[in-house]
Amino acid sequence: MSGIDTAMPDVRSKWSNHAAWNQNELYWEQDFRQIAECGFDLLRWQMPWSLVEPRKGEYRWDLLDPKIEFASRLGLEVFYPIVHFNIPSWLPEHGEIHAVFSGQLCERVAEYTHQILSRYKFKLVIPWVEVAMDAHQRGRVGNWQPHLKGRKNFEAVYEKLIPAYKASAQVAHEHGATVVCSEPAPDLQTVLDLRDCTDIAGIDLYPHVHRQMSVLAYLRNWSRRSGLPLCLSEFGTPESYNPKTRKDSVGRFVRAGLDGQRVEQARLLHDALKQAHREGIEMPLGGWYPGTGNIGWGDALTKERKKFDCDRAGLVDLARQPDGSLKRVLCADLVKEVIGLREIYTPQPQVVRTPASMPMLPLLPEALPALSL
Repeated sequence: MSGIDTAMPDVRSKWSNHAAWNQNELYWEQDFRQIAECGFDLLRWQMPWSLVEPRKGEYRWDLLDPKIEFASRLGLEVFYPIVHFNIPSWLPEHGEIHAVFSGQLCERVAEYTHQILSRYKFKLVIPWVEVAMDAHQRGRVGNWQPHLKGRKNFEAVYEKLIPAYKASAQVAHEHGATVVCSEPAPDLQTVLDLRDCTDIAGIDLYPHVHRQMSVLAYLRNWSRRSGLPLCLSEFGTPESYNPKTRKDSVGRFVRAGLDGQRVEQARLLHDALKQAHREGIEMPLGGWYPGTGNIGWGDALTKERKKFDCDRAGLVDLARQPDGSLKRVLCADLVKEVIGLREIYTPQPQVVRTPASMPMLPLLPEALPALSL
């Protein structure tokens, strides 16, 4: 699996449209094709809810149709986040201060989920990406609207998002979709709060940020406590991070496409996944995130960086050109390592011994659990 981030939170009086910042809205065909040509078959990507449904009950399918059709032609299955840090501004009613506190939030996200899945039949969905992080940015530190701060405000937002996730998940199950959560590695409690309506526990694990445990320890802990199959819904480190010393030279410029530190992290991930597989920890899908690089996430998408490159953490680096465009520079060695993770989850053929007069035939199980990358 690989992914392209298109989050669009509301900051002060405007939208921070990441698909514009990383120019995916301009180069989506190139981005999709590049990921497919690398050998990936699962693409995590979405169009923000506020763009698809700009007014209640009015849907802009023209924004999605060509992209979903193109992904299908490339052989990419779309892993679709229903809501990713984006809630339409038309939701509040009767003096409600923000869409997150709207009395119709659950009803409308359920209807939106129904409309999306009726049209596109996605098999894998995330009802609401990073519930705890969304609540943190809106209610704890105030980066996103409604710009509230403090523990009690965090809890107030969180208590609205949990039932919204569940409302979307219920509809997804009615459509036969598999429901995956996508929560930061330290936020296991959120996964437990969502466990009754979640099929796969998606862990967003960034070793340069989540240092409380090793990668393997996080996988063990999530597997044991959630009782669910796991998914690396997000995983990656920037090129400035040295996974051996666990030190990050934040702000150090790294030439686009130079991926040695990321390659080392991918190899360490390989070792962790191999051991997890030996221990029977089920991992039906996962990958490196993002595919196409991110712009401005270090500032929680509050500031557009019009003169800067990407954070050098993806499979594809973005290099700012004199005309302002972002050149896509593939990290080929990193891609090779990430694609190689499939080998852990692909059983080797079993040789069946036959009489000397007959050939030796490989025997494979009918259904193979595989890491979809």
